[in-house]
Formats: sequence, structure tokens, C-alpha cells
Amino acid sequence: MSAAALLAEAASTLAAAGVSSPDWDAERLLLHVLGGDRARLVADPARPVPAEAAERFRRLVARRAAREPLQHIVGTQAFWRHEFVVTPDVLVPRPETELLVETALEVLRGVERPIVVDVGTGSGCIALSIAAERPDAVVYGTDISRPALEVAFQNRKRQNLEERVALLEGHLLAPLAALAGTVDLIVSNPPYVDPADRDSLQPEVRDHEPAVALFPPGDVLSVYRALVPAAAAMLRPGGALAVEISPFIEEAVRRLFLEAGFARLEVRADLAGRARVVLGRFG
Repeated sequence: MSAAALLAEAASTLAAAGVSSPDWDAERLLLHVLGGDRARLVADPARPVPAEAAERFRRLVARRAAREPLQHIVGTQAFWRHEFVVTPDVLVPRPETELLVETALEVLRGVERPIVVDVGTGSGCIALSIAAERPDAVVYGTDISRPALEVAFQNRKRQNLEERVALLEGHLLAPLAALAGTVDLIVSNPPYVDPADRDSLQPEVRDHEPAVALFPPGDVLSVYRALVPAAAAMLRPGGALAVEISPFIEEAVRRLFLEAGFARLEVRADLAGRARVVLGRFG
């Protein structure tokens, strides 16, 4: 069977299952099975696909049609400038979170040998992306989930950043108490999805991504309420805190920043024009 025929068959199956990008997903799954690059696939759509490969491809399509995330099936996701290992133990890195990396790199411009902390590092995509862009930085990532840290360890090794990125298990900033008053920048993409909205989430998110990384342990502000004042105690004078948010909690998070002594607040919007990052300077 030709690659084109297999792709058409798969895209039809995925569309019927409600997958939002059936053509793209079908193509990525076939490339995962066959190897090679997209240019070759597009240039030679009539290429025959061996029966064994076609059967493997159909099995992967069936998993995607059952709404298993594409990233879990292929095992990686592109983020910033790298491919990151992704498993069900971590959030799938999302394009809007790249704004947090962009903001961090802006804040660090002109800061020599900065100390950076990523709270709730998950796959490590934020911490490792910052470290890769700033070879002079010392970067720490913390997470309460040991399985998530195991994924971050894999990604750290893939990027050869084992000497400059420390990954520590613990709650928020607790593992880094010795750094109090010295940190230049703290970044975080904390859990902020309202548990009341669970049923409205896409099956890929609701049924397959780690609940601990999606839903806060209390109300939607509970992690911010703990993190923001803790960050104030960790930062040097003039240091910064940048957090990802839902647009629905923008004003509440801004108030938490102000109450903790942060100034020069900025709210940055994602490509869809929605408030996505709150940035504040301490002291």
C-alpha cells in the first residue's frame, strides 16, 4: 500500500474519532514508523510501505483514535529549539509556554552568570531551554514528582546539560533554602486548571496527562499563593519572578505579586492575545 493511501485512511479514522489535526497526526505517526524526514514523504507519496510497517502504523493510529496523546505515542515533543522526551508522568510541553522561556531570556539579558530556578520543572523543558540559551547560567529545577524528575533527567542527558542543571525533588522552593536572597530569576508553570473544569478538557489532557501537574491541591490560586511569597524570600534585590497563568486568574495573581512586595508588574499575552505570563521584580 502506498504512503498516500495509508495517510488518507488514517486521517479519515482520526477525523471520525474527533482528533483536531488528523492529517498532521497521521503524517507524524507514519514518519515515526518509517523514519526519514517529511520532505521525502511529500516528494514521494506513492512510495510503497512494507506490510509490517503498515500494520504497525495502523496500531498507532488506533491508539491516537482512542485519544491517547500523539506525544505519548511517538515519545517526544518539540519545544523552543529542542525535542523533549514526553511520558504520561509529565505535561506535554505547549507552544504558549515558550513565552515563559522568551520572557526569562529577556529578563536575564545583561545579567552575568545568573542563578535561575524553575519550579515544577516536569519534563525540564523550561529549565533546559533557558540553560541551553545561556551557557553561563546555573539552573535549578524542582518538582514534587519523582517520576517527572526521571523524565527531566533523560532530557538533561539528551542536551548534555548535566553539569549546569540541577534537578531536585521537593515542594516548590524548599530544596533550595540555601540559596535564599541570591537567585536572579524564578520561573514556574504551576497547576492552574480548575478541577471543576475537568470534564470539559480534551480526552488527551483529562485522561492521559498527570493530574498533579494540571489541578492545584486547593483552589486555582493555591500554588501561586504559596509560591509568590516564597519566591520573594529567594530572590536577590531586583530579581524577578515569572509565572504562567490562565487568563481567568490574571488580576488575582497580580494582587498576590503586589502583596508580596513585587513591583514593575507586566502581563504578557500569548499568540492568541490571552494573558499568559505575569512578571514582577522584587525589591
